[in-house]
Amino acid sequence: MAKEKSHYISGRESRRIAKNNRKVTKEFEKKKKRKNVEAEYLTEMKDPNNIIEFENLHTYFYTDTGTVKAVNGVTFSIPAGSTVGVVGESGCGKSVTSLSLMQLVQGPSGQIVDGSIRFRTNAFRRDQKGEKIPVYETEEVDGKTVFKKDKKGKPIHKKNELGGNLYEMDEKVYDIAKMPTEAMRSIRGREISMIFQEPMTSLNPVFTIGNQLDEVAFLHIEGISKKDAKARSIEMLQLVGIADPEGVYKKYPHELSGGMRQRVMIAMSLLCNPRLIIADEPTTALDVTIQAQILDLLREIKGKINGSIMLITHDLGVVAEMADYVVVMYAGKIIEMGTAEDIFDRPLHPYTIGLQKSKPTVDGEVESLYCIPGFVPNPINMPNYCYFRDRCDKCKRECAGEYPELVKVTDTHSVSCYLYKPQNTEES
Repeated sequence: MAKEKSHYISGRESRRIAKNNRKVTKEFEKKKKRKNVEAEYLTEMKDPNNIIEFENLHTYFYTDTGTVKAVNGVTFSIPAGSTVGVVGESGCGKSVTSLSLMQLVQGPSGQIVDGSIRFRTNAFRRDQKGEKIPVYETEEVDGKTVFKKDKKGKPIHKKNELGGNLYEMDEKVYDIAKMPTEAMRSIRGREISMIFQEPMTSLNPVFTIGNQLDEVAFLHIEGISKKDAKARSIEMLQLVGIADPEGVYKKYPHELSGGMRQRVMIAMSLLCNPRLIIADEPTTALDVTIQAQILDLLREIKGKINGSIMLITHDLGVVAEMADYVVVMYAGKIIEMGTAEDIFDRPLHPYTIGLQKSKPTVDGEVESLYCIPGFVPNPINMPNYCYFRDRCDKCKRECAGEYPELVKVTDTHSVSCYLYKPQNTEES
């Protein structure tokens, strides 16, 4: 009898998987659409210095051939005012981690299954009816403080720094993984923004740049006028180094170069002064000269808005130049993380060492670039042991056991590898 192929799935088995997937994803979609009750996703940060804390995050894709564990137990944090680089080869879960943070994972097949994403946000304070509490302009009349009123006798809204209506705010911590979709809309775009990988597919070709920038303002800055929205859009285009902001405001995406379109995407993400910017491979489609300009621009803007950046890339050169902390991912898990100095000067995991060896250097003379042997394991049927074991040239007998835990080698440097477990045990 011929040996059955391990990757073969019968029609009957495929129908059973599809039926089970519909049942599971239906429950997740139902939770997303539930009524907004803040107490269900209100939480606290473990470290008040962080802006984001991922803890044991699992994001799966339910396909007809099985469950793909794209993000499988990711835990790391982003300190306020810092840049954290997330690196790894294609398919390791970098972008899915960021999409989970934005609640943009493609449903119903893609779902956040477990874990927490804690985010410190400026939330609107609400009255007993659930309405936002506005702040009005005041004046002194006969020794008393009263609200200023317009010609119709209505109180005049006080304006915020962006030109919209000012509301009373409270700093709170939300668990994004548990938030319903309706509640997430108040954070996405306003507090967390994203620079997508390919600007030409992210910008709408039938609307002008100005229309698309203004739309962000109208959506997230309540009460802003058309005049103020246009002024804000042009200000952002000027901030990102576009020479003719008024002219670009009137143009369509196809009339701009790749570097210009990327700058427009950055301007769009900065329009509401977000606390966190997710840059998903922002320099992939650009040449080296424009890439350097975009990186300089991101560094400059980060200082101006006093925000944090989550930089997703497979380019170690970009990470070395930009990041304060580095997270290395492989097959949906974190295998090493630490400061930029830890990862680049003292890499520990064989995969991290392999990544650095495979990058060409200007002064090095080699006949051929190093290539990590083997392939990433099938994401549907992941093994119980270390995912990198079959590609590792430093494999030990222990590596056939359970998946190694992420252990601290120093206060800032952690690694998931049996090569360093005895050392960690002796130190503790």
